[in-house]
Amino acid sequence: MPRIGIELNNVCNLDCTHCFRSIYRGGAENNHDLFLPPELLEKILTEAQALGYHHVAITGGEPPMHPRFGECLDIIARLGYTYHFLTNARNFGKTLKAVSEPARRAKLAGISFSLDGATEATHDGIRGKGSYREVVTAIATCQAVGIEASIISTINKANRHEIDQLALLGAHLKVRRQIFSHQNPTEHNVGEDLVLPLTEWRAVERDVARVMTGFRHDISMAVGFYTEYFLPRCAPLALDDLNIDYRGRLTLCCQLSNYRDAKGDGEDVVGDLRRISLPEALGNLLGLVRKVHGERLAMAADPQQREKLHYPCLVCVERFQKTSKEPMLVQLTR
Repeated sequence: MPRIGIELNNVCNLDCTHCFRSIYRGGAENNHDLFLPPELLEKILTEAQALGYHHVAITGGEPPMHPRFGECLDIIARLGYTYHFLTNARNFGKTLKAVSEPARRAKLAGISFSLDGATEATHDGIRGKGSYREVVTAIATCQAVGIEASIISTINKANRHEIDQLALLGAHLKVRRQIFSHQNPTEHNVGEDLVLPLTEWRAVERDVARVMTGFRHDISMAVGFYTEYFLPRCAPLALDDLNIDYRGRLTLCCQLSNYRDAKGDGEDVVGDLRRISLPEALGNLLGLVRKVHGERLAMAADPQQREKLHYPCLVCVERFQKTSKEPMLVQLTR
């Protein structure tokens, strides 16, 4: 389903070891520039609606930390969009109250929870003390009140051994959907020895493929896995997913947006929607998409470059200069 992704803010109340975003970790006070203004949100969604987008995927930061979170949900609902959002479940009682207002609740398609360990020790080791119990309790609460819950788990050295247990936990929590993803590498989490070497990524994918058939809930692997098809086919490059960052700018991809090691804005930022319309910014994006496809065609024809294309997200991390040192493809093959 085509959707428009909204980075509602750039603030988080956790400091997760594996996080690939450059996020302000603290409170909302006196940091108004880190939050997308609701007025700009309404402009963007009104323009996107005319293009046929009807679903909003809310990300952050931690979206419910937006001081006008409820107002943003009201805008989304009033314009007729359905929505879901990703959360770490901290202060979930307040979040649940915000989404329970009838008009907001009617348009809520579900809530995704970050769960990065099948055990409290593993999850809390990555995300901080107490966070495992918060997530599990929040998912159980969603089940009790009829909100569809899903789980997103990022696989790295700390939890590589828990793929089966994570799937089993998802089944016990009665989630409808569970997504496993590779760890987006940054200089920070590589330095923390958290990212698996590239030689292990295929094994992770095989383990996820195995648990897909062993459980009743929907289990899948997020885009970024190994492929033999060398041309880009991810949702951003097909314009099925649009990403608006917390500054109100259209960018190529949510995975590249606000990357932890990036030095300033890159070519992936294509338009400031405070100054131009979404259709105009999409014209810029189309130009960049054509350019990327052309570059991939050239790489596919070059035997020395072709092998990189098995992992397209890593190619984009390098292509858009999201790391400050040597390419991640080099670091992860050692």
